[in-house]
Amino acid sequence: MNRKNIIIISLLTILHFCCDLICGYKVVSCFGNYYFNDIWYTTRIYFIYNIFAFLLQPIIGIILDKINLKNKERIILLISTVLLILGTFINVWYISITLLGIANQIFHVSGGKICTNISTSKSSHLGVFVSFGAIGLSLGVNNIAWCVPIVVILYILLSIIIIFIKEEKEEEIIQKPKLSRTVLIFSIIFLSIAVFIRSFLGKIIHYEFIPNLLMILGLGLASTIGKCIGGFIRDKIGSLLTIIISMVSSVILLLFFQNIYLLIFIGIIMINISMPITLYELNRINEQNEGFNFGLLAAILFIGVTVGSLYQYEIISYIFIIIISCLLTIFSIYYVTRKKVK
Repeated sequence: MNRKNIIIISLLTILHFCCDLICGYKVVSCFGNYYFNDIWYTTRIYFIYNIFAFLLQPIIGIILDKINLKNKERIILLISTVLLILGTFINVWYISITLLGIANQIFHVSGGKICTNISTSKSSHLGVFVSFGAIGLSLGVNNIAWCVPIVVILYILLSIIIIFIKEEKEEEIIQKPKLSRTVLIFSIIFLSIAVFIRSFLGKIIHYEFIPNLLMILGLGLASTIGKCIGGFIRDKIGSLLTIIISMVSSVILLLFFQNIYLLIFIGIIMINISMPITLYELNRINEQNEGFNFGLLAAILFIGVTVGSLYQYEIISYIFIIIISCLLTIFSIYYVTRKKVK
């Protein structure tokens, strides 16, 4: 990968960190904590923000895929910056979280589109881009108000810089699969299932120790590490083998070592390794729709987290869910990759 593309991916990764930190701080640490004792307000805050930030991402993805406009990704990215600034400094909760949700939505899709424009034969750059949002969100929701102004300024500066840097398409040899419409639809469904499982498991993970703030931030870091290294591992050994190793490892760690923090940390890494793989595979089979692909998986992510938040831990059901999730994820990736040449 050439130096210019490395700079672009690095800038987008930092922007992702900043965007999720700002949104996490404003939505959870400010409004969420202020209305903490009012379930009606906190429920509305949760759904309004996440509907705009995640559930509606496929719509902006379709728009970005279809419009024929030069530098459209960077124009959308600039719009995201303006909305993020407005949402940060407006203190009317429903206006603020709506603006922040839309800003987050269009940033993720435009950033993902830029990354995909660089290369469709590798997934490492996708993993790096998506990874640091997790640690940014972990920091933001834990109310680190002192650094938010610095992060906002950094976000503005980097957004301006990236507007003037154009990515260069990497030379690549990749054989695109010829899939029937039926197989394509089922492949998209199975990849969506794999993403749902990842987000659902990440929400219901059970551990038998009382975590402190540092440990909670560490779990966010584990998610970041998993997403970051997942793409690199896939580029070396392929999607299916990566998924088999990561999912089987996560089952062992999550079921048998619930009282050991370090092993739970590694288990979360294993779960999140699948993130760039599912995005890469969806881009591979559904090319020219990268914005929609990114938005679709983000919407599924929200659904998985929401359903996971309703789960009540019980040992038998937990064991059953973990094992079935592992097998279903492996089968999903197998189905999508079984006709793949490389």
